[in-house]
Amino acid sequence: MTSPGCAVLVQYLTQYYCVCLGSRQVVKKPLNAFMLYMKETRHKVLQEGRERESAAINRILGRRWNALSRSEQSKYYELAQKERLLHMQLYPGWSARDNYGKRKRKRSQQSTGSCTRSG
Repeated sequence: MTSPGCAVLVQYLTQYYCVCLGSRQVVKKPLNAFMLYMKETRHKVLQEGRERESAAINRILGRRWNALSRSEQSKYYELAQKERLLHMQLYPGWSARDNYGKRKRKRSQQSTGSCTRSG
């Protein structure tokens, strides 16, 4: 039997992962350790008020991530692993390739007079 807190978490993650684009449903990939760190820390960098551009904030977060010790990073690696496992339970058999439509290749049409031999 699952606890009510777990059911709420599963419902939240189901809404987070599933996005409807037009007529098809897209399932997002689970976040990796660095993305979870960014999600948790981004607002702190914004509150410092030095930078407003996304690229600059990402550079700051990247430097801070690399400055963390392995034990501090391991917290985020464990969270990422839990998120991956939950994602696998919610969407068994899911592949990131499912999000991308199959495109038909256009054949390049060459005119008959375009290839000439010099002799």
